[in-house]
Amino acid sequence: MRICDFAGSRHIGAPADWDQDRDGPCGALPVVDAFDKASGMLVMYSVWRPSPEEIAALLNGGAIRLGVVGFAHPVVNMAVLTPETCEEAAVVEIVG
Repeated sequence: MRICDFAGSRHIGAPADWDQDRDGPCGALPVVDAFDKASGMLVMYSVWRPSPEEIAALLNGGAIRLGVVGFAHPVVNMAVLTPETCEEAAVVEIVG
């Protein structure tokens, strides 16, 4: 999957104690802060776009895996965005 950047995003980098030699590479994650009315909580959203091959795998019974680094699992959620939502948010894939 490709990470996407979008209007109003801010970029979160590696944690302060991250050591690329020990822990591996860690790029920046574009997120946007939003207030979720249903839960009453602040949520940081990131956007990812699957490749045509990944979409084919999903259509053929594949699944999406969420990896969390560390020992405590944060509260997370996932959703599928419509093409219209992506267009409104100016979602673009980050290349490189």
